[in-house]
Amino acid sequence: MTTPLRVLMVEDNPDDQELVERELRHGGYEVHTHRVQSAEELRAALAPGCWDIILSDYCMPGFDAPSALAIVLDSGLDIPFIVVSGSVGENEGVEVMKAGARDYFPKTNIARLPAAVAREVEQARMRQERAWAARDRDVLARAGEVLAGSLDFQSTLERVARVPVPGLADWCAVYLPEEGRYLRTVALAHEDPSRVVQGLETDKLFPMDLEAPSGPPRVFRTGEPLLLSELPEERLALLARSPEHLRRILALGLRSVIHVPLVGRMGTLGVVTLGTTGSRPRFCQRDMPVAQELVRRAALTLENARLYHESQDAIRLRDEFLAVASHELRTPLTSLGLQLSTLVQRARRESAADMVERLERSLRQVRRLGTLVETLLDVSRLSTGELSLSPERMDLGELVREVLERFEAESQTLGCALRVEVTPGIVGQWDRMRVEQVVSGLLANALKFGARRPVEVRVMGEGAVARVVVEDRGIGIPEEQLERIFERFGRAVSSRSYGGLGLGLYVARRAAEAHGGRVWAERREGGGARFTLELPLRPVRVG
Repeated sequence: MTTPLRVLMVEDNPDDQELVERELRHGGYEVHTHRVQSAEELRAALAPGCWDIILSDYCMPGFDAPSALAIVLDSGLDIPFIVVSGSVGENEGVEVMKAGARDYFPKTNIARLPAAVAREVEQARMRQERAWAARDRDVLARAGEVLAGSLDFQSTLERVARVPVPGLADWCAVYLPEEGRYLRTVALAHEDPSRVVQGLETDKLFPMDLEAPSGPPRVFRTGEPLLLSELPEERLALLARSPEHLRRILALGLRSVIHVPLVGRMGTLGVVTLGTTGSRPRFCQRDMPVAQELVRRAALTLENARLYHESQDAIRLRDEFLAVASHELRTPLTSLGLQLSTLVQRARRESAADMVERLERSLRQVRRLGTLVETLLDVSRLSTGELSLSPERMDLGELVREVLERFEAESQTLGCALRVEVTPGIVGQWDRMRVEQVVSGLLANALKFGARRPVEVRVMGEGAVARVVVEDRGIGIPEEQLERIFERFGRAVSSRSYGGLGLGLYVARRAAEAHGGRVWAERREGGGARFTLELPLRPVRVG
């Protein structure tokens, strides 16, 4: 069985070429030879992946082995170079090997040539395998770094196209279906920006028909990758739809391509195409695994970007619904509250104590519902970054006492006595409604989890800040939950055991921060929890 061997010979004598070929055939090779005898011919013949070995005479008219070796080394191609010459001596042979030749043979000892060729071709193959493995690792490592950098869908598409260039390919295009009729280029990468513009213009003028029998459309329909190691002009002519289209395709300079389907959880999303030009070896079957793994990772990233985009849309729609629903509920709740207040006053005038109690209980529930509606509205405002303040000069102690009065009936019902200690003269410039909202939220939270024990409220000043401290002796808060309870829908206990939306503390913290203050929670010694609202005493700047 013979082994194919592609030989580039630097030789001016056809008889010597025949001598070398005969010896290689005796060594079991099926020899395919191309002979050159000048620097220009050698440069023209050098091409990535075309040659297994270069055999060179030492001295020719106007050309020699050291000059040929220099040209090969300058090309960057890893092709074993062996000198075979009747005029080479030991000194010349040693010098040319120091320069980079793999071996040298006098033509009188050419019988050893097949074994040397076999050794050098195998070593070159092993070097190529190591280089491929290193390249694959680098490309996939870079893919991990680059693809993790964004959750925006279009940005991710562009990152997908940039990942394999130039480590794996000269070109990379990402195609997605459009209107069920075409495959459109949605991202394109090449080291030369002008080539990218050229490629995008071609796609705009000549979009790919999804029903086309070959190329990316075929891969999109079948879901099977496609390797084209050779792209002769005849093949490209079959794909072109006009002479101008063919001219533009040829101008891209593609030598080989790999088309890989971009497959997501719901099916094929699109196609990724990698292309080489004359600057690197043509793609071969060895390149398929890394291309497919790269595209698999890209598909996962795109799916994550798509899911993130959909989740953001869902959140936006939810916030819009909360805003609309809150606005729509405020009017009837306000009207209902006014009517109940009127009925309470009338029942008091008529000394109907039982009716007063029932109406007041209903009024408290309406106010509670109104507070929930306002909280939902605030959450929708916070989602868009809007939480306006209307600061006014006010006494913090007086405000806290007013809030406690509103909670008196509820605290009695829950069996939690309210104790208050106020340092007089704590005056600042704050938004009354927002501060009431924060204090009410902290107090409601303490009563809910107070376990029928006293709740203490203290108002004090310390330096440039005012503080409201609310303490309960209830179930307490685990250490790891002290920050989570201030997150949107965050809670430290199950909603089945304790009601609520998990929004009160979230809104309270954001309202405090809007004033330049803060709210935090601590575990209380002896059980329970301590919440502190801290507000700056200096006027806040709004707008």
